[in-house]
Order: sequence, then C-alpha cells, then structure tokens
Amino acid sequence: MVADASTRVARRRVRVTAHLLLAGPAISGLGCVVEEGSLAVSAGAPAAAAVAGTITDCGYPVPGAALVFRVQQNRPEQARPVDARIGPILTTRDGRYALEIVPGFAIPGQAHLQLQSVNGVSLDLSGPHLDFTLGTPPTDTLRFDADVGLHRGTCPS
Repeated sequence: MVADASTRVARRRVRVTAHLLLAGPAISGLGCVVEEGSLAVSAGAPAAAAVAGTITDCGYPVPGAALVFRVQQNRPEQARPVDARIGPILTTRDGRYALEIVPGFAIPGQAHLQLQSVNGVSLDLSGPHLDFTLGTPPTDTLRFDADVGLHRGTCPS
C-alpha cells in the first residue's frame, strides 16, 4: 500500500505536507529527493560531481575567501532543470577549496558551472563543464582555479 501511494505522489508532484512525514521512511528507501517543497522519486543513485581549485589575487592565495557557485543543467530527459546556488564555501589558508555537488534532479552528463562571487564581490566566471556521474562520491574532480585580481584587471603588469 505504501509503494502504491508513493507512486501516485510522484506522478502528481504534490506539495510536501505534514502527512508525508508518516510515509518518509518508506519513501526514503525509494530514493526520494525533497527540494523546494516538491517531491520527486528517483529510480537510482543521485548524480554527483566534484570541483576543487585555488583562488588567488594577482598570484597570491586568498585565505578564507567566501565563494558562491551556480550550477545549471537543463536536458530534455530531466524531470526538472537544475539551477542551484551553492555557498558560501570558504577557502583554506592556502586559497584552496573542494566541494561535492549533489543537487536534486541532476542526471548524468554535463552541467554549467559558474563562480558567481568571492567575498560578496560579483565575478560571474564561467568555468569548465561539470560532468555528473551516478553515485557518490563522484568518480572525478573538476579543477577550477580563479585569479580575482586578473579578472578585475588590478594586477601589476
């Protein structure tokens, strides 16, 4: 009876309410994802990607920088496009960062990655494409380095 109810819920895309809390353990075994009040049932493992890099300012590492990323994926076979804002993520003392990205509704394949801001300053740097793969941890890590001084044009020549 629970499996029947979860199938009907997935087909109708209803709002998550307190009534679904009772079915939570049964549905979680089916791989459900709750995002922004909608419920979707996934047939497999989540799609994941990883990104790592170094943030510099005119070649010098930027420690403790707050990074905000945007990930977008819109493919015809998706139930719903991905448009996720991730962060802030802080860099280490040597300006390095690493993160795993597992947004709801992502599917295996390419996604657009953008570094939107560093320490609240808008950059909008488009990075190389992420490759989402099934399962966690991701099978590969994308390298995305950025020099904010070069981007602003404030580095001495």
